[in-house]
Amino acid sequence: MKISGQVLKMTHEDATPIQYFLSLDEKPIPITEQVGKEITLKFSGIITCVECGRKIKKTYDQGYCFPCARDLPENAMCSVRPELCEHEHGNEADREFFRKYCAVDHYVYLSLTSGVKVGITRHFNIPSRWIDQGAVQALIIAKVPERLLSGKIEVALSEHMADKTNWRKMLKGEVAEVDLIAMRDQALKWVPQDLRQYALADQTVQTFTYPVQSVPDKISSHNLDKVGELRGRLTGIKGQYLIFDKTVINLRKYGGYHIEFTLDG
Repeated sequence: MKISGQVLKMTHEDATPIQYFLSLDEKPIPITEQVGKEITLKFSGIITCVECGRKIKKTYDQGYCFPCARDLPENAMCSVRPELCEHEHGNEADREFFRKYCAVDHYVYLSLTSGVKVGITRHFNIPSRWIDQGAVQALIIAKVPERLLSGKIEVALSEHMADKTNWRKMLKGEVAEVDLIAMRDQALKWVPQDLRQYALADQTVQTFTYPVQSVPDKISSHNLDKVGELRGRLTGIKGQYLIFDKTVINLRKYGGYHIEFTLDG
């Protein structure tokens, strides 16, 4: 079966194991059932902006053209530095974005990916945020009413623990056993005094299982810009990565690319 279209990040359902779907032209295509089978990806050479649809030669911020990456509120600096959020004081588009996406409940969490990390996300992104990261466990430790406050807590905790994931270790599953409850109890001591009212000590640890049969001994990431076709046996899916017998590919990196997939069945 051949399917093609503009790639967006994979979607998923929280099951055991996680059920993944390719997103081609915003249509979900089940992919978990392909694990263990031969599949082919072929880049058509066409890239279009995921927002405005214009044809472009390269993407910015995972799928945007340069003007959209520069001008859209969702691509502002606070997308990665939430403690710097200023949308409330910007133009009308900024203020509307603030009302919909910043002035809403945010969670601060601990997740176990390549190790324990602190992160934040909007309330409606749970548990998809953790699955996109390839977390095997996650625990909410605070709930705040706006993005700026979650960023301030994250900054304070990141002085004591990681806020990034080693993607190779995440894919290999090289994660030591960690007591997230004990880590939460310690982390909450690092929350600034004026923000401790938002701490949560009653949440349960969530666990995730991914459809992974095997991972290459030496992990290298396939580059579609250099080699436009990837063919091999799909041995797993984790985070936003398709894992093959000899390489891996991060589909989120190729948002906006038009790709043809040849699936078995």
